[in-house]
Order: sequence, then C-alpha cells, then structure tokens
Amino acid sequence: MYKKPRKRYRLPKKAGEFQDKKPAEKLEKVSTKLQDNISAAEHTFKNSLDFIVRKVSFGPSGQVRMAMVFLETLTDKQTLSDFVLEPLNYLCFEEYEVTRIPGKIIDILPSALKVEEEADWALLEKKIVTGHAILFIDGYDRAVIMEARKWKERAISEPQTETSVVGPREGFVESLITNASLLRRRLRTPNLVLEAIPVGTTSNTNVIICYLTGVVDEKLVAKVRQRVEAINVEAMYSVNLVSELLADVRYTPFRLFATTERPDKLASALVEGRVGIMAENTPMAMIVPSVFWQFFQSSEDYYEHYPLAAINRSLRMAAFFIVVGLTAAYVAVATFHQEMIPTPLLLAMAAVREPVPLPTVLEALLLETILEGLREAGLRLPKPAGQAVSIVGALVMGQAAVAAGLVSPQMVIVVGLGAVASFLIPDYSFVNALRVLKFLFIILAGAFGAFGLMMGYMVLGIHLNSLQTFGVPYTAPVTPFSLKDMKDIFFRAPWWAMGKQGPTNGDEGNEKKN
Repeated sequence: MYKKPRKRYRLPKKAGEFQDKKPAEKLEKVSTKLQDNISAAEHTFKNSLDFIVRKVSFGPSGQVRMAMVFLETLTDKQTLSDFVLEPLNYLCFEEYEVTRIPGKIIDILPSALKVEEEADWALLEKKIVTGHAILFIDGYDRAVIMEARKWKERAISEPQTETSVVGPREGFVESLITNASLLRRRLRTPNLVLEAIPVGTTSNTNVIICYLTGVVDEKLVAKVRQRVEAINVEAMYSVNLVSELLADVRYTPFRLFATTERPDKLASALVEGRVGIMAENTPMAMIVPSVFWQFFQSSEDYYEHYPLAAINRSLRMAAFFIVVGLTAAYVAVATFHQEMIPTPLLLAMAAVREPVPLPTVLEALLLETILEGLREAGLRLPKPAGQAVSIVGALVMGQAAVAAGLVSPQMVIVVGLGAVASFLIPDYSFVNALRVLKFLFIILAGAFGAFGLMMGYMVLGIHLNSLQTFGVPYTAPVTPFSLKDMKDIFFRAPWWAMGKQGPTNGDEGNEKKN
C-alpha cells in the first residue's frame, strides 16, 4: 500500500528530470533525437500554460514518430488539425527514408500554408512566440516550420484622431498584416516594397519599412534601414518610440516625423517618394521625411474643392499664431503697451480688472494651466464623462472665476480663443508642441512686453530653420525656397495644375496628395 503512492508521486519528478539536462538548456541545433527536441522546447516554455506538445506516430507499426509544438494562444489549432495532421494520415511513411519525409510532408500540405525548414534553435524559439507551429521528426536534424498564426484583433474602423467628413473611413489597426493589406489595396503595384526588421531584444516586434522602388531615393531608404536596424531596446510597443530614436535632433518640442492612422495618407506619401514605417501593435504609421508645413494639411483638403481647401488651410496656419501668441500678445499690450488700446476699450478693461488681485501675466498663466488641466481630464476620463467635465469645467469654473474677481472676462475670452484655435490644427502631436511654446511666450511677454514677444518669434524661426529630418530642411520648400514645390504649401492648387509627381531626391518637403 505504501509503494504504490511512492511510484505515483515519483512520476512527475522523472518527467521533469529532463529539464535539468544540458541538452535542454544548451541546445543550439535541432537534434536527431525527438525526445531531446521535446525536452528543450518544454524547458524553454515550462511555465507557459498555453504551450502545447502534440506527439503523433505514423506508419504501420508507428515507427515514424513526430511531435508538434506551438502556443495555442497564437496558433490556429483547427488549421493544424485539418491541413497538417489529417493529410499526414494518408502518407505511406514506410516507403520513404527519414530524410525524405520532410519533403513529402511539404508536398502534401496546402500551398496556402507557408512551410519551411530550419535547424537553428534560437530562430525556432522566435518562430514559436510569433504563432508558428514547429514539427520535429525523430531521426531528422531539421524542424519543419508551419505558419498558422491566429489571434484576436480589432476590426477596421474610422480613425479617431484624423476624422474626415469626406473621403475613406478606413483606419489602421494593431495588426501589421491587416495594415499591409490596406496599403496594398491602394497601391496595386509590384514596386511597393515592405521590408520587415525585428526590433527589441525581448519583444521581437516587426517594424516594416515601406516604399516604392523607382520613386523613392535609394539613399533615403538606406538611411532609414540603417537607423532602424541600429535600434537597441528591450521592447518596442509603438511606432512613436521609433520616431524618437530616428530623429536627427533630440532637443526640440516639435515632432520631426508625421504619423497617420489613414492608409490613403500613407499611400500618397509613398507616391511622393517618402518612406513609411509601420510596427506591430500600433494603429498608425510614420512618414519619413516630414516637414513643418505638412502638419497643417488635412485629408479633406484633397477631397474638397480647391478654393474651400485653400480657405481651411489658411485658417489652420492662422491658428498657429493664435495658439502660440494670442494670450502672450494680450499680456504684453495690457502690461506694457496700453497706448495701443483704444481709450473706450482701455477704460472698460480697467474697470473690469480693478477687483482682480493678480498681475496680468499670472492671471494668464493661471487660466492656461486650468485649461490644460481640463483638457487632460477630458482625455483620460471615459468619453461621456470627459465631455461633461470639459463643458462643465469651462462654463462653471470660468463664470465662477470671473464672478469671484480672480480673472477678468477679457482674459477668459482670449484664452478661450486660443483653445478653439488649437482644435483647428489636425495633428495632435504638433498641437502639443504649441501648448508648450504658449507658456514660454506668455512669460516672455510678461517680462519684456512686445520686445520679448518679437524675440520669441525670432528664436522660434531660427530653431525651425535649423531642424532637419534625414537631411531635409524642416521648413522646406519655403526655406530653402523652391517655387515648383509651392503648389501645396499655403494653399492646394487644382489637381490639373499639380502635375505628375516624378522621382524625388529626398529634398522636397511638401505633400502633393493625401
């Protein structure tokens, strides 16, 4: 009675003994012994609940032994059962030598199922964690890799940050294969190249470099490829990480590369000779190189009639100066240059500001800080609650502050106009840079008046002209000036005046089509 329990409890110990053997830990190549390969795989994924080992035997007496290993959370088990294991039942293994069996297996598998052989164990482990199934054959020193990846993904939906009244409604998702298919549908040419580069020593995230051969400058592609391959990080979760690591200038509030959730915008950028970068688990793509004027362009500009598109783009460019300098200009005028204000308006402002205890510059900084706090609260909260917080905060808190005499009504109007102007610019990351500059300009205006404001614009212009993205000036084609590229900068010219986009040399900065 005592020996039976001892025998029963000794079995798990024996079954786990192979995990401590050297072949399981230091296996570099696929072994001809099936059990060694199984032991090495189980040792690597011994604590993973989704790791599956499926042992099978074929032949009249089961002399051909195989084992299939995979992660069930990333692999389609139904595909393996229907298109791998089921066809193997009809193969006469007694007629073939063991070295010929893999070739026969590959021949009988469906052509749609990508199959290859590999002996390197480190590469096999990467294949397993990317959703591939590995088939080991007893007596054969190579493994058969079968691509049967399947996982849950979000359905294609309208982009959240680049909504459009007219034009396509499809946006990128977190699946890299789906994003590649969306791009292929818009560029049906064999010249479209999608290069995959793994990034991240732990995450092994695939980063795709996409471009059109014959259109893009090969030197630009080589630069992008070299910098992406040089990225050395533990894990890569977003294409925004790539943008920071590829930037020529690190200390700047401006984004040097534009990002988009729209496949049509990326496709048009590739036609212009740019390079696109997409990454797994990221519902957006990056456009290289990008320039300053590109952030004022919207997809609707290219689907609307060109006079209306010109008006809309002019409003966005005016919004740049309103966001950055409107509050600062009011502070400078109210503090140092009262003679610039008409007398009736000046008397009205003085009467309203009499109970306000704070100087104008502190009043502006306080209101702008409250506005940014409300904006962030609206983004972090659930959508219905976020909208309520933004509306209630803007109305109730603004009215209460005026009634309490903490701020003046004119300051509330000026700050509100700046907030409305920030929503006119389509690129959210670009607006974030302007939000930082806004506070710096207010401090300069409060300290030095109009002189400080002019110095701020001068330093800003020098900084913008000093930036480059992969050798392309950030303010091109305005500085350096290029007349032929001005058709899509301050306004969009009619399509018949655009002309055909030819091969680029990587030195133009405007976007012809979106």
